Amino acid sequence: MGNWITVTAEDNHACHAWLAKPDGAPKGVVVVMQEIFGVNDHIRRDTDKFAKRGYVAIAPAVFDRVEADVELDYDQDGMTKGRAIVDDLGWDGPLMDVQAAAEAAQAVADFGGPVFGVGYCWGGSLAWLASTRLAIPSVGYYGGRTAGLADEQPKAPMMLHFGANDAMIPMDDVNAIGDAHGAVPIHVYNAGHGFNCAARADFDQTAADLALRRTLSFFDALV
Repeated sequence: MGNWITVTAEDNHACHAWLAKPDGAPKGVVVVMQEIFGVNDHIRRDTDKFAKRGYVAIAPAVFDRVEADVELDYDQDGMTKGRAIVDDLGWDGPLMDVQAAAEAAQAVADFGGPVFGVGYCWGGSLAWLASTRLAIPSVGYYGGRTAGLADEQPKAPMMLHFGANDAMIPMDDVNAIGDAHGAVPIHVYNAGHGFNCAARADFDQTAADLALRRTLSFFDALV
């Protein structure tokens, strides 16, 4: 459904981005923020999913700032390499790529409507920063670094999804985010880390479907 385009950020860095457009008039733009495994088949399919539901959806390959065309498997080697790239990457560059992707999606679709963000795993924490630093209404799925960024205040509406059985994110972290940001809806599912991804061991269809319904309702309410 989608195709690769190139977007250029304000610092003149160019990165690839997977762009998918709906059949009819768009409701808005959704910027999809990747896991540590790159804009792989799962993220491309997830981006297409939002296009099928009426949004211009785009997933910038933010890892291009370190290494081009990164697509990793959901195994220990993939996790090790993805974490190493994240350590080199920081947040500022990816946020510029998110902004550039949003603007490119609006231009390609000739659309000036609302922009939203959704991110998964590391991208779930990037989605938090899209709200606190870019004022983009966003949804974060199981962002393991979000608790460490909880001192930042959302500048746009935010929703968070976590798994109660997530071995990587303790519930103490989830509760700390809730204590610091009582106005942010936080949904906890009887699932583990990565429950939205069919390629991962903790995939949970029931949790993924419910989280998607809540995410779309969140977006639709702001259109």
